[in-house]
Amino acid sequence: MIRKKTLIIIFIMLCSVFALSFFGGKGFARRSPLTITEVCACNKDAAYDDNGDYGADYIEIYNSSDSPVNLSGWGLSDNKKDLFKYTFGDVNIEPGKAIIAWCSPCIDDTSLYREDYVPSDIHDIPFKISKGEVCILTSPDKKYVQRIPIPYDLPDSRSYSSCLDDLGRYNIASATPYYVEETYIPEKKEKLNPPSFSISGGWYDSDVVVTLDAPEGDIYYSLNGSVPDAESYKYEGPITISNRTAEPNIWSAMGDIATSNTYLPDFPVDKATVLKAVAISDNGTSEIVSQTYFVGLDSYGYDGISIMSVSMDPDDLFGYEKGIYVQGRVKDIYGEKMDLDPFEYIYDYCNYGKEGRGWERPADIEFFSEDHKKIFDQKTGIRIHGGFSVGQNQKSFNLYSRPEYDGNKYFKYDFFNGNGNGYSKVVLRTGGSNDLFITKQRDAFCQSLVAGRSVGVQRAVPCALFLNGEYWGMYFIQEGIGESYIHENYGIDEDNVIIVKNNEVNTDNPDDYKLYSDIIDYVSNNDMSIESNYRYIEDKIDIQSMIDYYITEIYVANSDAFSNNLALWRAKNPSDDKYGDGKWRWLLYDLDESCGLITEMTNASVDSFKEGHWEMSPLDGDVLFSSMIKNKEFRTRFINSFTEMANNNFEYTDVHNKLTDISSKCKDADIKSQERFRGDFVINGYDPNEDFSPPYSAEDYDADIAVIDNFFKERKDYIITHMENDLTIYD
Repeated sequence: MIRKKTLIIIFIMLCSVFALSFFGGKGFARRSPLTITEVCACNKDAAYDDNGDYGADYIEIYNSSDSPVNLSGWGLSDNKKDLFKYTFGDVNIEPGKAIIAWCSPCIDDTSLYREDYVPSDIHDIPFKISKGEVCILTSPDKKYVQRIPIPYDLPDSRSYSSCLDDLGRYNIASATPYYVEETYIPEKKEKLNPPSFSISGGWYDSDVVVTLDAPEGDIYYSLNGSVPDAESYKYEGPITISNRTAEPNIWSAMGDIATSNTYLPDFPVDKATVLKAVAISDNGTSEIVSQTYFVGLDSYGYDGISIMSVSMDPDDLFGYEKGIYVQGRVKDIYGEKMDLDPFEYIYDYCNYGKEGRGWERPADIEFFSEDHKKIFDQKTGIRIHGGFSVGQNQKSFNLYSRPEYDGNKYFKYDFFNGNGNGYSKVVLRTGGSNDLFITKQRDAFCQSLVAGRSVGVQRAVPCALFLNGEYWGMYFIQEGIGESYIHENYGIDEDNVIIVKNNEVNTDNPDDYKLYSDIIDYVSNNDMSIESNYRYIEDKIDIQSMIDYYITEIYVANSDAFSNNLALWRAKNPSDDKYGDGKWRWLLYDLDESCGLITEMTNASVDSFKEGHWEMSPLDGDVLFSSMIKNKEFRTRFINSFTEMANNNFEYTDVHNKLTDISSKCKDADIKSQERFRGDFVINGYDPNEDFSPPYSAEDYDADIAVIDNFFKERKDYIITHMENDLTIYD
């Protein structure tokens, strides 16, 4: 009897050991050469795939043996009743290496792959990894290798991962795709109080002496925007901050940042000092705090405009893997796959061309008024902004205020004297793809001329930007199109806003986009000269908003409109609010390719009803306008509005005076910015650049402003004649 009990106990113990090996905490079959070493169940910004895109769940599989292992026939699943939800094909994992299996489709045109290209990642895993469920790896002979239970409390963008010194034991840690850590180092949980500064950042004529203090831990600091840690300067006493301009450029000397104009300054740029500090003890660390000091700088280029200091981890800007300002690893990923024309690298095929939340990085901003008094500081998110312009050496940025950064949903300062609802997004804009190397002002200026009309505009104020303490040129702080923009300007709740921008909808709901596309389909298939058809559309869109949008784009001769840079919005669920009627309304943005910027396409004489656009014009290709203009009521309203705006919004004397004001305000700042970024770059198709030689001068600037001025001086007579000739044929 005793022997029988002993055998039962031994059997139970063996079963327990077996269960632990395959299903328990370690979930590891030690005889297998393959191990699941990392699982990420909600990858918002943890890692990007071999297209440079974030967002997909992933599973990392590591080969711990000394020989290659072929995955053919192995299974991956999240359900023990269906162990082969995904069956691997003929893929090798080299010894000591890992592959990533992504729960996302392969979006590449594989016909473009080079013959010798072997994909390093696996796509099309047909399930998502849910917290609280399991991830199962099965060998070709249908035996469990691992069954990893995913913790319910796994945070977003964190991984459940194993290390080389104890394969099969898992911890919640930072994501390290493609790389298996040697050992697990527990993170310090305690959050210390951050250091304090004796003197706030600001504009100073002479040296500043700053003392730091922290109630606990040692203080470490940096002076060039880099992130301080225990390897940085240790604070031992007061820090004297002087003018650093004569020091060699650091961030301004970074290459690999552009496809178009690759010029880097061959002189020391103006430098501020970004003092970043952190408290560190055996128990934990504090958040990193910063102050920016502008010491002993010449006021040239800064008088009369505000200053924005942006500081962030240099690796987030210029790092090969995740730097948002460089061509980086994404370019090499695509370069390994296929042969691409260098022009194509401007967009999706570089780090700086990628979009989405995953390519947002944390940053600190400090804002100083026109008289250089510090207004506020805040922790934000930052991304690269733009299309073609991302390939230039001076790039635009989006700034985001989010509670996760510092508890603030909106920016703590209203840059535009708005309605007080608050902005969660603003743009730091260079001036576009080409005007950034000329006046930088076309977009902001043209939009300002139609402020108060029924089309939405982005208000803007000029500023000088310092990036990690180095002068980064002149920018416009501009309203960013998004939910908070609609809330601020129209009073609609942010969660009740649909925005369609370049055929993409902000809600990611195809039904919301269909509310817009159905209108285009309707006018395409129905005669809009028939009153009932027109009334149907009139109930769907704000007619005056549409008219004001088309008049503005036509009058300023924007060549990059209609087929591109098109934005509309509406309230998703109609309400009693003034703008809650559920009608689509138009928004203006990116008006920089206008007013003579491309001599042959955007000159004062061009017939912008039919010509001067890259892909389509209102009467040649634009379905909505070419359909609506056939309706007599719409046509009469359009012609009357056009005449009114020509005589008021675009009246030359007023335009000239407004242009004089803004160009005078921005003159020195623009010239200084061109000295920093333009070099000998020549803008194609812009006649005044034919004889340009650096450095950019006051004479160059005056000539460039004169191009805009002359455009508006001559435009009215030409475009009114074109309108009469082009539209009266419908009568």
